Amino acid sequence: MNETSGHSEGESVWKRLRHGNITTCEEALRFLVDIEGNVHLSWLDQELTHRFFREFEDRSILPPVIPLLLWRNCFYIGSPKPLTDEHIKLISDRTLTEIKTIKIATNSYRTWFRRQNIPNSNEIHSAQAINPLTGETEQVDIVEATDLYLSQAVDQTRRINALMSIALQHRASDIHLEPTPTGLRVRFRIDGILRDIKTLPLEISRKIIVALKVMSDMDIADSRRPQDGRIGKEYTSDESLHRNLDMRVSTLPCVCGEKAVIRLLPRDNPFSNHLENLGFSDRTLKIYESWLRQPQGLIIMTGPTGSGKTSTLYTSLQAIAQEHVNVITVEDPVEYILPNITQTQVCEPAGMTFAAGLRAILRQDPDIVMVGEVRDPETAETVVRAALTGHLVLSTMHTNDAASAIPRLKDLGPDPGLISDALLGVVAQRLIRKNCPYCSAPHHPSLSELQSLRLDRENIDPSRWRKGKGCEKCFFTGYIGREAVVELIDIDDAFRQMIYEGTITQMNRYLNEIDFNSFRLAAIDKLNAGITTTEEILRVLPRSAIYRVNSPMSRQAHIKAVNTNSQKCDNTSVN
Repeated sequence: MNETSGHSEGESVWKRLRHGNITTCEEALRFLVDIEGNVHLSWLDQELTHRFFREFEDRSILPPVIPLLLWRNCFYIGSPKPLTDEHIKLISDRTLTEIKTIKIATNSYRTWFRRQNIPNSNEIHSAQAINPLTGETEQVDIVEATDLYLSQAVDQTRRINALMSIALQHRASDIHLEPTPTGLRVRFRIDGILRDIKTLPLEISRKIIVALKVMSDMDIADSRRPQDGRIGKEYTSDESLHRNLDMRVSTLPCVCGEKAVIRLLPRDNPFSNHLENLGFSDRTLKIYESWLRQPQGLIIMTGPTGSGKTSTLYTSLQAIAQEHVNVITVEDPVEYILPNITQTQVCEPAGMTFAAGLRAILRQDPDIVMVGEVRDPETAETVVRAALTGHLVLSTMHTNDAASAIPRLKDLGPDPGLISDALLGVVAQRLIRKNCPYCSAPHHPSLSELQSLRLDRENIDPSRWRKGKGCEKCFFTGYIGREAVVELIDIDDAFRQMIYEGTITQMNRYLNEIDFNSFRLAAIDKLNAGITTTEEILRVLPRSAIYRVNSPMSRQAHIKAVNTNSQKCDNTSVN
């Protein structure tokens, strides 16, 4: 039978049965439930559902049921599980009707339950969906969940709230709203990868961008220049607690209108003081922790935007922010509020630059200083001098690898002798996606994989390699979450001498000759631990880092050669 025969659009099967447009109860049930137990949810009656559940103020006493029909004093109820005699008697006594049960598919019940329990679209919710049959959290299809939330949103503000809720529930860090000739394209960045979610209708595209600009206190009359704004909201977490959410909003004029990007920043501190959770190897973590225990010196964190530098710095600060030390930061912007730390915000229109803020901080009797970024000569000079005058200074730069931070710092102007004295070490990092713990399985690397990383089989432990197959938990990507892959330079005496009088070529040659904690070694460690895959390593790390191979020349021989050259230079200068 054609499922739509005898059914008019917008009217429930129950009403059609009552009005005589469907002749028998059996025919109505065939419309509602197919032979496989799938329920046609859009043909259920909301009035009937309300009439049934108003008899049960506490729905927890009910088994999983869907009211399908009420006909001749008999309630026809769908359930994915067989009902006990006690449950049938309870429902019969409350509704004062006879009860007949019909077996329905589990997926139909879960979908119906989600539709019945859509959160209020006036609010933002980060709570994961609950499987009503097991009581456990579950990953819902992101596109299906987005459609469900948007279906309940009656205006543009609620549509934006719905997108924010879905983004938080699915670990997204950014929401991209991109105007196209066919509508507003919505994409989420999840674990560093952009993912298409939905294209909203063309007629509401401009309205949503305008509503977002109103929420961000932007000028809605000006759509010809880029604008930046912020939104502060509350959201409800898994524990039903109200938490604060900051959103940085950026708009950019483009061919089809204005593109907007929303960066989601839960204001409650998400960082712990456990450095071992960041992704450092045991060897690099020991070196890094030894820097943090120093009374003075400069630590530089480097990497491109979105490589996790801020997370590593915040975690480091919390690990050392004890009662007996004064920790002060100057940031642009302050992304998270940290306990026991004084944080200051850069405001260039008011003259509060990194350099001006740092100078003011040094008059505040600090022990540890964090400068958001070294981006100009004045800041670079002040950072280096602060590290030489009794302060532990942490800061960031944007370079491809750890070694490149040295010439970049020298280019900004500080005396190379001061840099070599101040610098404790440089950390470069990237974020790699981790194999999904639910679907990853042992993976034997192919010859092409090994060749792409220039690896020999004796360099690896293929018995521990793993790869995700893709499942609902990881949105069928094979990955859940990210962690840092770290390159670290521990500044020793020989390297200090090169900073003072050497070139970048000499520095790189020296690093190749010592047991350098490079990106390549860190990547091999991640593969041998089954944490990630070769595809992810190749996607994230620069090719120059992957192909860096240490030479067999010993560190001691090189130091001896450097010292010999130094003595020759000294003798020449004396003569």
